Amino acid sequence: MNRTVGPRESLAATIVALGVLAIVVPLVVDRMPSVATGMSPAFILAGMSVLIGIFVVIAGIMSFIVKD
Repeated sequence: MNRTVGPRESLAATIVALGVLAIVVPLVVDRMPSVATGMSPAFILAGMSVLIGIFVVIAGIMSFIVKD
């Protein structure tokens, strides 16, 4: 019997990746003001935090929807 990656494993990998992204975001924002001129690092961090929050909410909803 060949075991393949199922929907639960994919969802778990996605949630772990979102956690890593949440850890890395503050480190990246510190270097971004030289690229994004005219924007405050606080606004960039706030926008990225909202985006990560949306992704985590979607992943949480998908954990209820996905069936084995």
